[in-house]
Formats: sequence, structure tokens, C-alpha cells
Amino acid sequence: MRTAVDQAGKGKNRQINARCLAMASHYVFEPEFCNPAAGWEKGQVEKNVRDSRHRLWQPVPNHPDLAALNAWLEGRCIELWSEIPHGSRTGSVADVWAEETSVLMPFPPVFDSFVEQRKRVPPTCLITFERNRYSLPASFANRPVSLRIYPERPMRKPRITGAAWSA
Repeated sequence: MRTAVDQAGKGKNRQINARCLAMASHYVFEPEFCNPAAGWEKGQVEKNVRDSRHRLWQPVPNHPDLAALNAWLEGRCIELWSEIPHGSRTGSVADVWAEETSVLMPFPPVFDSFVEQRKRVPPTCLITFERNRYSLPASFANRPVSLRIYPERPMRKPRITGAAWSA
């Protein structure tokens, strides 16, 4: 998904990308957006990030590889949750988390985050996606295909299904 918003209207009015709406529906949340060029609207988040960077990365940790760094980072974040007071409720972040876990919904399965494009394969069997051309087997020539692009997979070979669609 390139962007969550296809078009920004006046104020907080947005035309939201279809895949973003599907993800919001899947994870049951309401997308909220700041106004363009209104950095003061997200000031609290920016301050929390700045404070967290200071707590986590000073002094700079030294780890042999990314897996070790990630394990240390997870443990350090859990430690900090017990130390940091919650912003609006009494107790630490860990205390509030412990209270809320009993009423949280179970986490749904992972969202299938592909972007789908429908294309008709020309006689040359070359389809184009983002200025790159991909060749397909000759059996796909002159047929409609569904091209699914996944963010976590390299675009060396797109996933293509040959099922026809109704127009």
C-alpha cells in the first residue's frame, strides 16, 4: 500500500485508499488523519518518540547482530513500561496494560496486504508494473489476469492468477 489517502479534502475529510479501508475493517479501527502541513497536531506523539529515543539509545547499545539487538530492545521496552507513568491513568504503563489485557479482543489473523491490479496480457506476454516488464507463459496471452503485489516480497516475480474477472 503506497499511501492510505487517495485524496485529501478540506479539514479532516479524506478519500481513503480501498486497501487501507480493508485493513481498518480487518483490524477494527477507525483511521484518523492530521491536517496537511499541521505538525502541531501530532506534537504529543513526536515528543513521546523523542523521549523514548533518549531512554533507549543513550548510551548506544552494542550487540553482535540484529537478532540480539531486537531481543535486547524488547526486554528494555518491557522494563521501561514499569518505570514510565501512564499519561492519563494512575499507575505505570505496565499496570494499565495488565488491567486492559483482560478486555481486549483476540488478535485477528494477519491481514493479506496485497495490492491487486487487473490486466489483460498482450500477445507479447509482457505485463508492466511500475515501469518494469514481466514476462508470462504463452498460455496467458490475450487473457485477463489478476496481479497481486505484496510489500514483504521482492518484485522479482509477481504472483499472477489467471482467473477471469467480470467487468
